[in-house]
Amino acid sequence: MSALRQRIDSVLASFARAPELGLVSILVVLSIYAAVALPAFRTTSNADQILSNSTIIAILALAETLVLLTRQIDLSVGATLGLCAYIVGSALGHVGGDPPLAILMALGLGGVLGLGNALLVDLVRMPAIIATLATLSIYGGLQVVVTNGSQLYAYQLPHWLTTLYATNWGPLPAFACVALVLVVILTVCVQMLRWGRDLYAMGSNPEAAAVTGLPVRRRTYEAFIACGALSGFAGLLYAAQYGNVDATAGNGIELTAIAAAVIGGVSLFGGSGTPAGAALGALLLIEIENILAIEKISIFAQQLLQGLAIVASVAVYALVRRYAQRLGARRRRLQGAGPLPTATIEPAEAHP
Repeated sequence: MSALRQRIDSVLASFARAPELGLVSILVVLSIYAAVALPAFRTTSNADQILSNSTIIAILALAETLVLLTRQIDLSVGATLGLCAYIVGSALGHVGGDPPLAILMALGLGGVLGLGNALLVDLVRMPAIIATLATLSIYGGLQVVVTNGSQLYAYQLPHWLTTLYATNWGPLPAFACVALVLVVILTVCVQMLRWGRDLYAMGSNPEAAAVTGLPVRRRTYEAFIACGALSGFAGLLYAAQYGNVDATAGNGIELTAIAAAVIGGVSLFGGSGTPAGAALGALLLIEIENILAIEKISIFAQQLLQGLAIVASVAVYALVRRYAQRLGARRRRLQGAGPLPTATIEPAEAHP
């Protein structure tokens, strides 16, 4: 029985150290269940649809990860996505443009909007949640002004952009390949470069990061600018996927992105989480949505069940992490205590 308990403790500790393992396990179990119970789920076209549909949420979750690591948050990613989707799409429709130009335009405009968030957080000293809530309204208002009640249609976009969503690069959809490349790039940046280690340090202990001489202000700007740039790039893909872009594009998507990042193990309190986990969280949310749609469950029930799934996922992760922390603390106490001292018996002296 003790061996089984030790095995369970080891597995739970592994899940706590690497939430991605738990997410992969949940995805595998859920996929097996859906493939057995739902014939429509196990088709290749449905698998491609799940991968493609999760890409935009995954990219926004990656963007949120960068600011969440520093113990900040960005509520304006949805408005940034919508504004960039319309402006960049309109510009491409009028002047044309190859993919490199379109990507630069989306990254640049999104980066400028992210800079606006960083200025409010750094110069005005506004809490990030208040600052980005304000820019959510500001950028959303700009989106309404820029669109002026009009709509951007698919026929106005370049052909390469409108066909991107339905294109496969090798065995995977193009959208999934783009998301995979971004996950690899950001994983290298945050886990192998000093830049990423600084983000983790800022989120783990902001006071210590400032005292030890880390470039906290510069990293804050860089995190928000990178978050905005990725959101702008997601806007370009939004235009490619949906074709029609209006003033409501991106409304409410920021909450789904934050939920995906948190489900993926990115802490709202900073200092922990990985890009891969955030992307897996997005994939899990979209797979649940796909299963509910195949089951022909109403949209209102879908929202309820998705919310319950988010709460359950976060609660399970929190419980496993707390259990693993208690287990680790108990092991450290036992190791610190060391072996029990052994009594030594002195030979009795001989009495004359």
